Amino acid sequence: MHGLRLKKISHLRPLSGPPPGYPWLWLGTWSMGGVGYGRADIRLSRKSIGLALEKGIRHFDTAGFYAKGQSERLLMAELSPVRKEVFISTKGGLVWEGNRVFHRARPEELKEQLLASLDRLGTDYVDLFQLHWPDPDVPVKESISALEDMKRSGLVRFWGAGNLKARQILEHFRPGSLVPLQTPFNPCRMASQDILKAGHHGSRTINCIVSPFEQGLLTDPKFIGRPPGKKDIRRKNPLFLCQNLKRPLGQFFHWILDHDISAAAFLLLWLLCLREVDIVIPGPRTPGQVEEVFQHVKWLDGTGLLERDLHDILEEEFGHDIFILLDELGEESALCPGTRYPSK
Repeated sequence: MHGLRLKKISHLRPLSGPPPGYPWLWLGTWSMGGVGYGRADIRLSRKSIGLALEKGIRHFDTAGFYAKGQSERLLMAELSPVRKEVFISTKGGLVWEGNRVFHRARPEELKEQLLASLDRLGTDYVDLFQLHWPDPDVPVKESISALEDMKRSGLVRFWGAGNLKARQILEHFRPGSLVPLQTPFNPCRMASQDILKAGHHGSRTINCIVSPFEQGLLTDPKFIGRPPGKKDIRRKNPLFLCQNLKRPLGQFFHWILDHDISAAAFLLLWLLCLREVDIVIPGPRTPGQVEEVFQHVKWLDGTGLLERDLHDILEEEFGHDIFILLDELGEESALCPGTRYPSK
C-alpha cells in the first residue's frame, strides 16, 4: 500500500490482534438494519458481518441513527466475542423522533447519544465517535469540543466528523491533525473532490469515503428502469429518478458484463487511484455483495497501491474509455434536477 497513505491510517487500528490486512477497507452498516432500504433479512446481515470478519475486515462503521439503533445491535451480536480485535466507529448528531429525523449536536446531546450507542454495542468504549452531520443550530466548534472531551474521558479513542464543507475543514481542523472525515464521493459526486482536497491540504483529515456506490445505483442495473419503491429512502435521492443517467449507466453496466470484474470492485479500484482517498466504506448487505467487494483486492497485488501505478494497470487492462465514461456520469449527475452539491 502507498507508504504515505498507510502511515496516515495505520494508527486507526484495534486495541489488540495483528495489524488489519485491509486498513483502507471498512464495512458500513447503514442498510443492514432493515429501515429505509426495503425489506432486509437480518440473518443475511449477520452473515455478511461474519464473512467480512472471516475475510480479514477489522473496521466496522455504524451510527445510532442507522435503522434506529438496529445496526449497532447487529454489530454487538457478531463482534462482542472479538471486541478488542476490531475497530468500531459510530456517530452522533442525528436522531429519530418518531419517524422524523432531527439534528441534535449540542455537547450534552452528543454525550447522551454516545452512552446509548455504547449500550447497544455492548461495549465500554468506541474506537471512533463522529459528528454525523453538523447541526445548523450549534456551532461546529462547540460540537467538536464535546468530541474532544469524550476522548479525554476514555469513552472514545478517536473522534471525527462527516459531511463538512471545505471551508469548515480549513476553519476547524489544524494542519497535521489527521481527523477522520466521512464524505460521500463516487463518480456521481465528483464535486465533493474539493472537500477531499481541502482535507488533504496540510494533512488535516483522513478522508473516509462513504456511499462509494451511490446507495446501489452504481452496482445494481435494475435501478435504470425501475426506481426504488415509495417506502425506500433512496427514492429521495434525485439521482435515482434522473433521466440523464440512463444512457451512461446502461453503458457502464454493459461494460461490466464484458469484463471479469464486478461493478463494486471496479469502483473501489477507481477510488483508490485517487490520491485524496484514504479509506473506503462500502455497505454490502448480503454475503454475495461482500464477495463482490473483495474482488478488488486481487488487483492490488504487486502495485504497492501506488495511485499512479494502479491507474496505469487499470488503463492498460480495461482501456481509457471507461474513465471517460465515469467522467460523463459525473457531468450528467451534476445536471440532474434536485441534485445539491456541497459548497466550498
